Amino acid sequence: MSPDTAAPSAEPVEPAPVTPPDAAAEEKDLSNLLTSDEPDETPRVRASSPNNAARVDRSERLRNYYARTYRPEHNPSRLYFAARGAYALSGTSEGFGGGRMGLANVELGQTWNMIGYGVGAALYAGELTFGEDGVEKFGGVLVGGGPSLGLGRLGLFGRGYIDARLGYNFFYAPVSTTRVGMADPPDAAPHGPKLQLDAGLLLHDSERRRFRHGIGVSLGWQLLVHSFAGEYPILNTFNVGFSYFFG
Repeated sequence: MSPDTAAPSAEPVEPAPVTPPDAAAEEKDLSNLLTSDEPDETPRVRASSPNNAARVDRSERLRNYYARTYRPEHNPSRLYFAARGAYALSGTSEGFGGGRMGLANVELGQTWNMIGYGVGAALYAGELTFGEDGVEKFGGVLVGGGPSLGLGRLGLFGRGYIDARLGYNFFYAPVSTTRVGMADPPDAAPHGPKLQLDAGLLLHDSERRRFRHGIGVSLGWQLLVHSFAGEYPILNTFNVGFSYFFG
């Protein structure tokens, strides 16, 4: 071998280093795979239940229909009539005396959209004692009547009715004694306020009729606070029974 000729190197040749892919670029590529070509924001429409909407709409239409039928805008005057039959319990303010009676009551008047009036007659009959020891005097009959104010046609709704009435009654009450050999005391003329609540159902097809009929229950309270003649106790009377409505 010539000295001018270089001998080959025995050192191993190192391979070129492998550069790892950029992590950010890889994430970008993955995100591209997950990204949709559609618009980012899609308008959302909340679905409403058609049954609920129809139910609310139907209820509103019914309310408006009955309001126009029972309470027209020109507010005409209409005839009012009511009849009641009830069982009554009475008690005196002294804590002794009182009794059980039956009540018959009729009223006749007029109604408008928001108010009505009536003039009625009332009859209480039964067993009512008062006076000394609660049994000295007997006054089992009260005959009279008086005016009252009510809700008018405001109490008509759908297929039913409710009427609260406030009035004042004046009575004639014959009084007798329960003691043998004594003359009867003078008859009395008691008077006082009353409160009556009637509620019931209207008869079929009432919304198409000019005059309507209804049958229901009646709750009442009668207070007698004074007597123009004779002697009569302060009397509280509660009654419950049936009522008939026409108007």
